Amino acid sequence: MARVQPLPPRVTHAETRSTARSLPTTPPHATAAADVAARYGVTSERGLTPEQAAERLAREGPNELSPVERPSLPAMLWRTITEPFIVLLVGAGGLAVLLGETRDGLLILAGVVPIVAADVITGYRAERALDALRAASAPTALLRRGGVPVMRPAREVVTGDILLLTAGDVVAADARVLGSQSGLVDRSILTGESLPEEVGTSADLVAARLTERHSMVYAGTSVVGGSVEAVVVATGTDTEVGRISGSLGGRGQRRSPVQAELDRLVRIMLVAAVVLIVVTAGLGFVRGDPLGVNLLAAVSATIAAIPEEPPVLLAVILGLGAYRLLRRDVLVRRLNAQETLGAVDLILTDKTGTLTQNRLAVSAVVTPDGDLPPGADRQRVLADALRAEADAWQAARLGVAGSFTTAIRNAAQSEGVLPDLDPDLIESCEPAADGHPYSLVSFIDAGTSRWLAIGAPETVLRMGGQESAASLDGWRVLVADRATQGSRLLLLATRRDAEPWAPVALIAFRDPLRPEVGDAMAAATGAGIQTIMVTGDHPSTAAAISRDAAMTSGRVVTGDELGAWSEQRLAAELAGLHVVARASPTDKLRLVEAARLADRTVAVTGDGVNDAPALNRADVAVAMGSGTAVAREAADLVLGDDSFATLMDGLREGRRIIANVQKGLTFILSTHVALLGFIFIATVVGFSQPLLPIQILWAELFIDLSASVAFEREPEEPGAMRRPPRPRRQPLLDRGIFTGMVLAGGFTATASLVVMLTATGGADHARWVAFTALAIGQVFRAYANRSLSVPVQRLPVNGFLAIAVAVVIVTQAVIPHVPPLADAFRATPLSPAEWAIVAAISLAPAVLAQIMRGLGRRWIA
Repeated sequence: MARVQPLPPRVTHAETRSTARSLPTTPPHATAAADVAARYGVTSERGLTPEQAAERLAREGPNELSPVERPSLPAMLWRTITEPFIVLLVGAGGLAVLLGETRDGLLILAGVVPIVAADVITGYRAERALDALRAASAPTALLRRGGVPVMRPAREVVTGDILLLTAGDVVAADARVLGSQSGLVDRSILTGESLPEEVGTSADLVAARLTERHSMVYAGTSVVGGSVEAVVVATGTDTEVGRISGSLGGRGQRRSPVQAELDRLVRIMLVAAVVLIVVTAGLGFVRGDPLGVNLLAAVSATIAAIPEEPPVLLAVILGLGAYRLLRRDVLVRRLNAQETLGAVDLILTDKTGTLTQNRLAVSAVVTPDGDLPPGADRQRVLADALRAEADAWQAARLGVAGSFTTAIRNAAQSEGVLPDLDPDLIESCEPAADGHPYSLVSFIDAGTSRWLAIGAPETVLRMGGQESAASLDGWRVLVADRATQGSRLLLLATRRDAEPWAPVALIAFRDPLRPEVGDAMAAATGAGIQTIMVTGDHPSTAAAISRDAAMTSGRVVTGDELGAWSEQRLAAELAGLHVVARASPTDKLRLVEAARLADRTVAVTGDGVNDAPALNRADVAVAMGSGTAVAREAADLVLGDDSFATLMDGLREGRRIIANVQKGLTFILSTHVALLGFIFIATVVGFSQPLLPIQILWAELFIDLSASVAFEREPEEPGAMRRPPRPRRQPLLDRGIFTGMVLAGGFTATASLVVMLTATGGADHARWVAFTALAIGQVFRAYANRSLSVPVQRLPVNGFLAIAVAVVIVTQAVIPHVPPLADAFRATPLSPAEWAIVAAISLAPAVLAQIMRGLGRRWIA
């Protein structure tokens, strides 16, 4: 049986200080294990005394990352109300109240409330949910103090502590390995390498990269097999996790597409306001009105014309979108990340746990004659492989199995066989260790001693010295061939009594692909989204996964190759990249920066500390719920199930959200063009009060209701995921949409004014007929603009909007027949001929839009 390597006797503090001065300042991974322990004045057998531990804890501080500074509620509130559109609305509302336009001012200010509340509440709840995830991930640690194993919270671990690690433990601090019995560590959160790595006591090279340091275990990584003893050399912010966490500054994010669009609308509206003030005041001056009256009228008209609905629309759509995503196991930490998802054209995805299942599984059982299919031969091999694992016999007693044992057991169970590991039959059991990287087991089988060995193929093959050279060559060729396919390989060999060792089968292990990833990757390709898998794995492993996932290209670039490229070459090669293997955090960050320089909208997924720098710079940072607290801190979205397919669901939802924001903004602004155009033209031709305040309030009430709720409920348009992403610099409301809004709204305004000029029955009746044309035209415009390019009849029914349209039409028809309402609105019944005219004005833009969309053109109703 392999034993933990003995360490030198404990030294005194004075001896430690003297020794430390004489030791070279080499890093722990390149220093002999005994020398590292001596630096901290400990031995494996004793560890620190409780008094020493308390003294060091007081001096070093707790073993935890720097506390995250959560934004306070006032800070969240200030961040929201300083958005340009919100500033404009608050200013316009306040000015309206000062000028006596109390109704318009209060309406504008009231519209700001749900915007601010939705953003602040969502952000606050997301931060609290993240705190819960962070707290849940904090491990405890088994330490040897004063010669006695004790369990302590991870925050109390100090340098010099002896960590006692077994399968299933999370490493609490960076530590130098003092002894190992088949120790296997999953370091994917730091290296991206998905397969477990063996650890040992031998010193590594000084220049060894993190992925090559087998004498160290690092905070946040996990032990998946065997047992390890190690001396802590760094805690808290001095660990590898802590250094990466401390290097993360504020999010270097750009304005999201909709934020940029609202900023643009602010500029357009300010220009429009100045023009409106100049024209209105100028016309008043021409008519001989006093200057003060002219300016007051112009400013009041401008304030009334400013649409307060866009931020309400955005708050409702994003707030309800976050709820929809949460039901799909996606926690939204930042509301604007949802609509940015809709513009993503590049995904840098982690492999482990995102594309794969993050568990070891038997992928093949092979002999030189070929793969063993399911059946008796394969069952016998798997049963013997489980018997050959010393870890499996240990698990039979204690119930805790390492990753290889678990994988073999699962494969055996799927084949319908599970051998009985009776401890009474065991003769000897020696786990893999530094001296021999294979497990060796002897047990009684059919009355005789039978030996089984399983481990590193090259070493196991050397055990079969009497085997024919030709046979061994066949096995070596098989091992070399399978190694290029990216699998972790173990060779099973057997012998009885004094017979020579004979290889039985090669067992290949892989981290299997998630079953849903193929369809998700196809959806990404169909949507014009480039996907680059960035992993710390071996190139052959990465290539195999990319083939299984049906990624666009089989070309694999390594991190070393990428590091040798200039920024210019990286920018030129970016569009053709799909797999980067042996990648470092710097490589992933360079890819993000290259994408941003190319004006790409990039989403980055990750679960490890090594992903945090790239997450911090991404347009959309997507962390795994099972990942590290550091990655989650840097994220905008957290995937509860870690799956790439769930991210694609989010991208699909993001496209629906951004399309619905575009439709809602188009409806809002085209309706305001109609209302403002009507008021403006009517004022110019001599009407002192074209519409009553209550009529405008009724119209705007519907605008708010339909735009903020009805458009949020719009389903995904047909073919939405077969279109390329919208270019980042292309505005949501481009010149064509603005032109369409002006034409459609201008037609309704002009036609309504003609109705008012030609109607009979008095000024109030003429105003009511014109307002009815505006109101009914507005509701038909809402339904007709459910898509800007697809005829309405091809879309699923939006029941909420259909009911809203019906309610407005019925209400508009009923108002003149209810005396209190008729008096308030100064409404009178319309004749059938007038209803026909209203119908024609209302339906004309919608009918034309359906015809043009049917011909394949985008058109605004």
